[in-house]
Amino acid sequence: MANLSNVVNVSIIPSGRSLSRTNMNIVAIMTSELGALSSANRTIAYTDLTSVADDFGTNSSMYEYAKILFAQTKNPTNSGGYLVAGFWRASDESVAATAGILTGAQVSEATVVGVLQLISDGSFDVDVDGVTQNVTGVDFRTIDSLDDIVTLLDTSITGATVTEDDQKIVITSDTTGATSELSLLSAGATGTFIGETLNLASGTGAISVDGEAAQVLTAESKETAVTEVLKEEPFKGCVFIDNPTDVETEALSTWGKSNDVIFYDVFDSADNLERDITNVVWKIKLAGGENYRMAYSKVGNRKLAVAVMSRLHTVNFNNQNSAITLNLKELSGIVSEDFTQDEINKAKKVGLDLYTTFGDLPKLLVSGANGFADNVYNFIAIKKFVQIDLFNLLGTTGTKLAQIDEDVNKIVDTVEKTLRLFLKAKVIGAGTWNSPDTFGNVEVFNRNIETNGFYVYAQPLSEQAQSDREARKSPAIQVAFKNAGAIHSVDVTIQYNL
Repeated sequence: MANLSNVVNVSIIPSGRSLSRTNMNIVAIMTSELGALSSANRTIAYTDLTSVADDFGTNSSMYEYAKILFAQTKNPTNSGGYLVAGFWRASDESVAATAGILTGAQVSEATVVGVLQLISDGSFDVDVDGVTQNVTGVDFRTIDSLDDIVTLLDTSITGATVTEDDQKIVITSDTTGATSELSLLSAGATGTFIGETLNLASGTGAISVDGEAAQVLTAESKETAVTEVLKEEPFKGCVFIDNPTDVETEALSTWGKSNDVIFYDVFDSADNLERDITNVVWKIKLAGGENYRMAYSKVGNRKLAVAVMSRLHTVNFNNQNSAITLNLKELSGIVSEDFTQDEINKAKKVGLDLYTTFGDLPKLLVSGANGFADNVYNFIAIKKFVQIDLFNLLGTTGTKLAQIDEDVNKIVDTVEKTLRLFLKAKVIGAGTWNSPDTFGNVEVFNRNIETNGFYVYAQPLSEQAQSDREARKSPAIQVAFKNAGAIHSVDVTIQYNL
């Protein structure tokens, strides 16, 4: 019978895989407590307090800070986020010597057992700590499982221990240090070589790692610590349990701006309320360090920073009216403090938030001197969402985006779709454009801002430089949006008549 493909051929082109949008609700608490964390194990992720207690104990600082995070009526875990416990090596850390180890590639138990059951003279050469062992006469005829194979190998090799992990055979030297070594298995002079069958020989995917001597790792800066943690977890908010020095504060402020991470910190000196260049709070405000969110507590309650972070990193931008402001929010587990009007005025001017009491209600009073935390949070989200959505457009197009108006419009449409998400969440709001900076047709620009709250403009292809076209670049894309902002105070005038 003739095959249909002689007449009709059909194929299905799979769509490319997409990147997930940035999760703005992953937050980190940095600790110097050794135990569950170390330089070799920088991070642990949590979505509940019980797991933190299991790893750190209820008497740990990490537990006490995490308790405040999870206590908030809405916290990052309610909106798809999680807590990252991150390690900061605050002092020298002793690292024990390690053993040489040979790890084979995965094997199929059914396959390897069947092959080895036919072998009564298994053999191989292996170097253990620099000494070659000629293993011969290994009889596999009575084995029934991978465990039986491991037992035979463990008996046959001197000075090393053989185990199984995830269908991989692992050989570990009984010694530690720089001279602790395991070689790949090689063929001996006699017998049936079994190294390739066990995936422990060269070319099978086996990996040999030499041991290392004991060492002392020197203390690191807080900036180095967050850099290492960020390699493992893409956190967007961060609090240090240990109080940063002024020098560290400035370094972290700059680092946060460069890496789109928001830091939360607490200050407790009366000098921090002053507009003085020696005051690090004022210096950060003058330097435009909006990514460094600062609160003031007379008693130095650093858990206030965790509560503020937990309360902000909760927005699901897919939901309507989901954008928030921190102003006048209540914080669970934090005791409010009394401030004089002079202290309140000074805090507002330098950029310090206060957790105080209005009547009998504790509320967070936000200063806008250093910008607003919700703006920083929202603007990072917009930037990252647009970036990832455009990447996904390019990466999931089965053919290509051509350098024609039709396909440039697909780029514009993608950006507009992303911005509508923020319009729905009330990060963006329709209104009048008050800046003299515009682009494209001014009338179209203003009409879009007034109607939609945003405008996306693509440079005409006819105006694109030939060099950019040859480099296969998109024409320049410009975006303007009207920030919806938030109402933090109200002035009311009441007239009366007798």
